[in-house]
Amino acid sequence: MIRGRGGQTTVELLMILPFFMLMLFSVLELGNIAYHTILAHHAAYEMARVAGMVGVTKMGGPTDKSLIDSKLRDQADLMFAGRNDRLTFTTRLETTSYDAQNPTHVNEDVIVEVTYPVRLIFPGTSWLLADQPKYLGMKYLKAAVRMPVERPLIN
Repeated sequence: MIRGRGGQTTVELLMILPFFMLMLFSVLELGNIAYHTILAHHAAYEMARVAGMVGVTKMGGPTDKSLIDSKLRDQADLMFAGRNDRLTFTTRLETTSYDAQNPTHVNEDVIVEVTYPVRLIFPGTSWLLADQPKYLGMKYLKAAVRMPVERPLIN
């Protein structure tokens, strides 16, 4: 060891360590975001599946959007244990076709759009990955699923 250069390794470590830690935390945070993305997409799928099954209550009847919304609120409470801050959703109905032999019979799809907030947990990653305003450290994931509205065959 050359005399007078004993602190060079320490100085180099202190220069590189913040960048290395930021890279490490970013990779871990991306894994956290990937996990929550799977949760958001699964929640949107399950909510769309429920919405497609409960929208029509009687044969030949119209689709009841208020019934769909109330059932989906109950579903969101079940999926996220009553934490309403975890998930927001919107629903809309879209007519896809009409039956040529029976003009009162319409085919509809219900579209469920879910917004799922994710709190970033590792230091420094909100500077890179968070949505605005960055100081909150939140990433808002969005998922949309389309599902056909099921019509009952018998009353």
